[in-house]
Amino acid sequence: MRLNFNSSFISKHLFFALLLMASFAVSAQTVEFGIQAGYTNIEGESSSSSDDVSYSGNSSGFFLGAVFDLTLSEKFHLQPSVNYANADETNFIVVPLLAQYYIENSGFYLLGGPQATIFLDNYSIENIEFFNDLGIDLAFGAGYAITDNFFIEARYSFELTNRYTKEIRDAAGSTDIDAGFNALSIGVGYKF
Repeated sequence: MRLNFNSSFISKHLFFALLLMASFAVSAQTVEFGIQAGYTNIEGESSSSSDDVSYSGNSSGFFLGAVFDLTLSEKFHLQPSVNYANADETNFIVVPLLAQYYIENSGFYLLGGPQATIFLDNYSIENIEFFNDLGIDLAFGAGYAITDNFFIEARYSFELTNRYTKEIRDAAGSTDIDAGFNALSIGVGYKF
């Protein structure tokens, strides 16, 4: 079962995350800016535990965006980014805030942390919204620094929030229905 949050809860925690990110940026040894792009596969899941019904489907597309690399120490970096993603004509903004741990003398790094996924499309019928616009995910993955500028990454994100709106849950007569979107992203990037 996924978590249900109200918008004020999310707004407060998103504001806290931005303040935390700003404090890391101030303490960073170096800050680099870059661009990234790649392939994304989004898996939508919907289920009802009381009816023992579930559905899942995949859609593929691309992402592109801006990335920042905040060097906190030789092994630890913070990587916030803002990406536009499109999969089967569905548009998203994805905002990950990932910690990176560099494996010594290898170029490889592990990454993980929270990310916000925002729908840019409207899914409604007769003024009833199907999905909440904002979702909170947990992302993890790995990357490799090919050179000081070029890198490749792969990450997977699990949605933690329930995307069905309260109106849809009420219309279904059940609070145990949930929907979420998990995503696999594989891409390349360049830091200036």
